[in-house]
Formats: sequence, structure tokens, C-alpha cells
Amino acid sequence: MVRQLAGSQPAHHDRHGSANQSARRMRQPGNPKLLRFEPQPCHQASSQTWQDQTVHMLLPERAGTMSPAGVADAYAWPETDSPWVRAVMVATADGAARSPQGRSGEISSAGDRLVFETIRGLSDVILVGADTFRRESYGPVRPQPGLEKRRRDLGMADAPRLAVVTASGDLNPAAGAFVSSPERPLLLVPKSLPVERRATLDPVAEIVEAGESTVDLAQAIEALAGRGMIRIACEGGPRLLGALTAAGLMDELCLTVTPLLSGGSYAGVPVPRIMAGAELPDSPRGLQLHHVIEDAGTLFLSYRTS
Repeated sequence: MVRQLAGSQPAHHDRHGSANQSARRMRQPGNPKLLRFEPQPCHQASSQTWQDQTVHMLLPERAGTMSPAGVADAYAWPETDSPWVRAVMVATADGAARSPQGRSGEISSAGDRLVFETIRGLSDVILVGADTFRRESYGPVRPQPGLEKRRRDLGMADAPRLAVVTASGDLNPAAGAFVSSPERPLLLVPKSLPVERRATLDPVAEIVEAGESTVDLAQAIEALAGRGMIRIACEGGPRLLGALTAAGLMDELCLTVTPLLSGGSYAGVPVPRIMAGAELPDSPRGLQLHHVIEDAGTLFLSYRTS
């Protein structure tokens, strides 16, 4: 069970792999009410894994402590025959989507890892942009412990497939996601993908054409659905999520809000938000709040577009 200890914060974990760092809340000298965060080495992080975490349901009704099974119930995919695109993002309380080092895992938490891994484990396919794939050093996608029976009961494969959106094909074929995944990742590319890139990536991935000179996301989603992958977990990054939203292709936003502040810029560069790039035609667009879950000050919000 997740507990908030006096003067401590949960361990920060990379959403896509190993622990990065934890933080300790320290009283500032001369001001017992003022807190500062002090990075801690990885070896001092909590020994708990995301499977050991519990969280608290606030809405639609207060349900008390939720086990991993309860979280899986809360994030069960809607019963539909059409593709359902669920965006999965994390942000600080003032809206930053990444740490100063450029990684989402460094603004995450143990409870966020539970929700993140559960959503992954219940999806047919994990959709990610090439920049995020490179920045977050994606590894192989494997079956999630505790979710095997749910997947079998739904007639799903043992593990979700990974699908990377890339217009240039600028990806390392030796990356762990390519060489160690149980099933080859999908690459969603335009027809204009350079021949030399195609030749390099074809042995390690299934190349799916969607669009002419750029990736047509509607065609990409249709291609995934045509392969039986309708539970689509989009892990960003901001440009991909912005483009999906502008095209009216996002159905649900699962947003983790962590009790951290990032400030207005990182080394003079504006702090990245969870969306970037494409203009939203009817901005601001309304959403419907589906549920709110809490853990140690971190909020897990599910918004739906209809």
C-alpha cells in the first residue's frame, strides 16, 4: 500500500523502465514550513514495485484504497468495436510534461507507474512518436504480471504490440525495442520513407504505410484497427498527441498530475506541455471527467471527449 511518510516523497521511476531517482522533502533552516526537495540515489529508492502499489478512488465515488486489480477495473477499456485512443501522459502541477533532463519518468511516481503499466497491460497496441521513442529509450514490451487472465478472457495477445510513428525512419535498428521484443514493433510511415531507411528497418520491424509525404494518423489508426488492435494507448509525445487531438482521433486523456513545480523555463527554453504542434480548431475543447484517483498527492484524471 502506498503511504505518505512525514517529510518524504514516493520514489520517482522511469515510466518506461528502471528507477531514476527519489526525492526527500527537507525542512529549510529557519523556516519549518518551507519544504525543499533533495535528490536521493537510486539505491535509496523504495523496494516496492508498481505491482505492490495501491491508490484511492475519489470520483465517481470514494472507494477507499484500490489494489492493482481495482486499478485494472477502473481502466478497463470501453466495450466497443471501434478504435479507442487513450492518451497516457504525466505532468507537474504547473503543467510540465518532462523534467529538465527531458524525461517523463523523472516527474513520475510509484502510483503513476502502477496506473501507467496497467493501461499498457490492458492495451492492444502502444502508440508512440519517434522523438519520444528515442528520448525515453524504449525497450521491449512484455506481458504484465497480474493481467494475463484479463487479456486471455478478452481474447487478446499475451502482450501489447509497439507502434512507432515516424516520417523519417530515423531510428536505431539495434534499439532494445527492436531486438528484444517478443513480437516485431510496427512502424507507421509515409510512402515517401527513404529507401535506405526502409532497408535498414525492415528486418527488425513491420513497416506500415499511412499517408504520402507525412504520416496520416487517421490512416494509421485504421491500419491498427485492421490488425485487430482497437485498444490503443498513446504515450505521446506532445506533438503526436497534439496532432491526434487536432484530428479528432483522441477518445480519452489519462493525465497524471504530480505534486511538483517546474517553473516557467528550463535553461531559458519554454517548459514542454503535454501537447504541442498542431492547432486545435475549436480550442478550448470541452472534455468530460470520467474519474479521479489519488495517491500521496498525485492525481490520476481520466477525461473523455464524449
